[in-house]
Amino acid sequence: MEILEYFSCRDPAHWLDEIGRCDWEAGRFLHELLLENRFRALCGESAKVLLLTEGDRLVSFCGYEEQDDIRRPDMKPWAGFVYTFPEYRGKRRMGKLLERAYALARDDGYDALYISTNEDGLYEKYGFTFLQMMQDFHGHDSRVYRRAIEHMDYSGIIGRTVCGTVDRPLGSAHPRHPEMIYPLNYGYVDGVCAGDGAEQDVYIFGTDMPLRTFSGQVVAVLHRLNDCEDKWIVSVDGKVPGRDEILQRIAFQEQYFMGELYM
Repeated sequence: MEILEYFSCRDPAHWLDEIGRCDWEAGRFLHELLLENRFRALCGESAKVLLLTEGDRLVSFCGYEEQDDIRRPDMKPWAGFVYTFPEYRGKRRMGKLLERAYALARDDGYDALYISTNEDGLYEKYGFTFLQMMQDFHGHDSRVYRRAIEHMDYSGIIGRTVCGTVDRPLGSAHPRHPEMIYPLNYGYVDGVCAGDGAEQDVYIFGTDMPLRTFSGQVVAVLHRLNDCEDKWIVSVDGKVPGRDEILQRIAFQEQYFMGELYM
């Protein structure tokens, strides 16, 4: 899957047609705004439309906006028009777009990302916290959620040499999801507890062989935004894999979570 931005993608007409397949009222309104070139007039000149795609099909979309249906200049940015097509629901695909919106908010220097919705119990799964009920510009009540922007410091972890146990070697199946096969070794650091109270989990790079134990250097940390534990990236051959390589190789599991990689 790939994330595109509507205003900078190569074929906006195709993706506009894909948005037009949506039967949700707000989605149809977004289609209208884009078709009539009014989206940025309503949502801000720097507003974006994020598209999660699979081939030529649209999986999910959402806006990254200076203002949404709640008009509060002291509250921005917003993730608006959040939608996943029915055939792709149940796998938290929307989390990847919210992850991108979060990263944009962080890079733009904001301290939080907001969502206005009628949903109750949905956005908590993505690390958002209910803030308060507010009225939108139509005078309707809306639930407003907030996700604080975090700035983590892993300087005391990255570069550390660690050793531990591999409980899910390369080529093995996930114990609860047998369809998930591990494309790399996955284990834990002996004697180090993570946020969930269990040993610290690690993805192991630098070998194409299944391992039972490991010793290597922490080269990065994946901070999960909607979970209580981080994942350490350990290299056992002394080489530091690139950001894209790390994200691609751990996507088999991390696609179901929101996170950001610190290197």
